[in-house]
Amino acid sequence: MTKTLSDALKAAKKERNVLSKLIIWESGVSKSQFYRIIKGEEAPSPESKERISKSLGLDSEQFDLLFNGSKVQQKTSDANFNLKVIWAIFTLTLCALIICVTLILVNSSNKRQYSNTPKSISNQDDDTLFIKDVTIPDGTSIPINTTYKKTWRVKNSGNIIWKDRYLTRVTPASSLICMSPKQVPIPETHPGETVDISVTFKTPYVPGSCRTDWKTTDKDGNLYFPDIHGLYSIVLVTSK
Repeated sequence: MTKTLSDALKAAKKERNVLSKLIIWESGVSKSQFYRIIKGEEAPSPESKERISKSLGLDSEQFDLLFNGSKVQQKTSDANFNLKVIWAIFTLTLCALIICVTLILVNSSNKRQYSNTPKSISNQDDDTLFIKDVTIPDGTSIPINTTYKKTWRVKNSGNIIWKDRYLTRVTPASSLICMSPKQVPIPETHPGETVDISVTFKTPYVPGSCRTDWKTTDKDGNLYFPDIHGLYSIVLVTSK
C-alpha cells in the first residue's frame, strides 16, 4: 500500500521500469533536493511539485497526502535512530566476516561487466576543440512543446580524419525532458577543419530546466575522446 512519496517512487520505478536517476532528471531539481522532498523534509515549489507528481503518476491531492505521510514517517525514523545505529553496527560487523569471499565474486563480476560496456577509442594524434554555440546558446528560453535546432561548432584539432563518427546522446530519453534523436552523424572532417553539428530537439510539455549531454562515438556507441567532457545543451522551458 502506498503511504509515502518513497512508496510512490518505488512503485513508479517498477511500473515504468526505470531507474531513480531518470525520475530525478525529470523533476528538474538536484538529487539532494529531490530526496529531501521525497522524505518530507522540504516542501517543493509549485513547478517542482507538478513535475515530480507527473513522474510518479500522482495528482496534486495524492501528492499532498503522501508528502504528509512522508513527514510522519521521517519523525518516526528519527525516534528510532538509536536502534538503527545498533543494527548498522551489527550489520557492518557481519559484513566484515565475508569481505574476502565477496571480493573474489566482485572481481569476477566486474570482468563480465566490463566486456559489455562501451569501449574507449583513444589515439594521441586525435583531438577535438569546442569553438562555440552557433544557435541556441545555453540558458535560452524556449516555450513548451516547441521544436528547435541546436548547432555546435567544433574543430578537428588533431592529426586524424574524422570519418564514420556520430554525436551520441548520453542523457536518457523522457517526455519530461527535451526529446531528440539518439545519434546524429558528424560530417567527415579533416585535421584543422571546423564542422557544425546540429540536433533537432522538442521541449517537453511542462516548464523547467532541460539539459542533454552528448559524446562523440562510432555507430556502436564506443567513445572517442573518453577523457573530454563532451557537448551539452541547456535551455529554460517556459510555459509560453
